Amino acid sequence: MGQRCIFYIVSEILVGSDIQIPPMDRLCLDFLNSEWGDFRGRWREDRLLQPAWLEEFLERWNLRMADPVSPAIVDALVELRTLMRRIVGTLPAGNPSSDDLNALNAILLNAPSIRRLVWGGEKFELEMVPLARDWRWVMAEIAASFADLLAKHDSKRLKICENPNCRWIFYDESKSRTRRWCTNNKCANLWKVRRFRARKKILNESSPATS
Repeated sequence: MGQRCIFYIVSEILVGSDIQIPPMDRLCLDFLNSEWGDFRGRWREDRLLQPAWLEEFLERWNLRMADPVSPAIVDALVELRTLMRRIVGTLPAGNPSSDDLNALNAILLNAPSIRRLVWGGEKFELEMVPLARDWRWVMAEIAASFADLLAKHDSKRLKICENPNCRWIFYDESKSRTRRWCTNNKCANLWKVRRFRARKKILNESSPATS
């Protein structure tokens, strides 16, 4: 077996991979939608407040580390999610706040990493290795996933479901780019039925009474 040669390049910033990840299969979308509600408005839940879900989230995205979660960490995660959601809300108009972008970039810069060049036997690979696997690194990885999605895909396809009870964030992959709801069988149908009933009520109220 050939020897695996490793070269280290120290870096203070996170550098994204050239590998193209499908827009819907993203760490950042899973994180953004950690707060969600029933499409009929019967309840809402914040999964960042659930330790079991947070542990599964870290496992699912290979973000395992030894540092325990604390109330301060949960507050920081909620703040990051709020920041990212606020940026998504500006995308239709195309005017993200410079303060929000600076805040996101600060999170990206807060987790120094090492770029490691690896010879795998047939080709070189450039790996990113964090100097510390801690919560700063976790939040930087989430922010990097979000930044990569905005930079490498059509940012105006990233939308918030127009059902105010839902507010799920999704990537519109339709050819027309006109999707308004996250799902057709729930949110879209619900609001189509409500609009139909509202129009019918108006027509009934405006029609002259028959004797």
